[in-house]
Amino acid sequence: MLQSFYTAVSGLNGNQRWIDVISDNIANVNTIGFKSERVTFEDLIARSLTTFGNNVPKNTEIGGGSFIALTTKDFSQGSFQTTTNPLDLALDGEGFFIVKDNQGTVYYTRAGQFRLDADGNIVNVDGLKLQGWKLDSAGNIVGALDKINVPYSVLPKVTTKINLVEPTNLDSRVNTITGTINPTDPTTFNYANSMTIYDSLGNPHTLTFYFQKSAANTWNVAAYLDNNTTTPVGNGTLTFDTNGKLTGGSPITLNITLTNGATSPQSVTVDFSQIKQVASDFIFYANQDGFAKGDLIGVSVAEDGVVRGMYSNGKVELIARLAVATFKDKEMLVRKGNNLYVPNTQSYTPIITPGGILSKVRSGFLEMSNVDISREFINLITAQRAYQANARVITTDDQVLQEAMNLKR
Repeated sequence: MLQSFYTAVSGLNGNQRWIDVISDNIANVNTIGFKSERVTFEDLIARSLTTFGNNVPKNTEIGGGSFIALTTKDFSQGSFQTTTNPLDLALDGEGFFIVKDNQGTVYYTRAGQFRLDADGNIVNVDGLKLQGWKLDSAGNIVGALDKINVPYSVLPKVTTKINLVEPTNLDSRVNTITGTINPTDPTTFNYANSMTIYDSLGNPHTLTFYFQKSAANTWNVAAYLDNNTTTPVGNGTLTFDTNGKLTGGSPITLNITLTNGATSPQSVTVDFSQIKQVASDFIFYANQDGFAKGDLIGVSVAEDGVVRGMYSNGKVELIARLAVATFKDKEMLVRKGNNLYVPNTQSYTPIITPGGILSKVRSGFLEMSNVDISREFINLITAQRAYQANARVITTDDQVLQEAMNLKR
């Protein structure tokens, strides 16, 4: 008779723990990246006996109640909430963000609330550093997995190369001009155009190109710096074939003395290889590799996890590509609080890929909790009624035991 007491108590304890799990789920309905838990009940055997009659087995089994064998995590995707912060990130698909604390411990999380700290590191709300790979200027991954650091400024770079690219064109229909190019005399050249270049301190300088058609399919070029109209910093001759394609005269080296404290001229190479000469209007389109100092004005994260920094000098720098990790068995992950998970043993290693492979990275979004309120309330009612039923069993056991005690009267 006493066994039924313990059986009912096991039911009370199990359902009380189920209510604990349900209340935790409901409490975290607004927790970013939270994954709900669910319980798994298993039965207990108090007594089991097998006898045989006419060689037929007869089983006598008395259950001992139930217990919670384990809790499992529901890793289904939560809905997305729009924000105005480009460093609020959500993973659309499988995987976890990788973050690391100052002691070197690695954690995994679905919560994507990130920001820049004072050192330019991308960190979460607890200061753990988001992990990824650095990128070179061509977008290639370099080095090992490490914290993602966005420089708050970029140093100036002196101009060393100028490219005149498509659709740059010299109009083949214009008249030829004889004599030397003189920037102060418009009759000595057919076209002129200016562009900005930079010295090693980031100071801007105006470089002006003058083009003079000296003969059929032949052009003279002279370049002047800033307000100097007497001495060119470079000159040369461009020749074209009958199809308007450049056949000679590229590149031209400009020996420029920039205001940077240098004792020798700064060489700038000008590449005219893409220029053409056809019967069309004059077009000047050039780029150069120098820039002034720039201060960080914004950060963006693309769907493939590429982090870019936007600077006040107009530069957009490739910074890093964040890493996304997943596990073959996500149930082996252990909750550590603060929306963090760790493997339950160091022998489990994650599968780590760049963003955009396992899942797309959504910038300006946060993944909400995947707790289903309606389902949790139904579970709460079920757990409450199960608790009441087990309590009623104890009451009934007590009444039966009382009747047994009264037999002596």
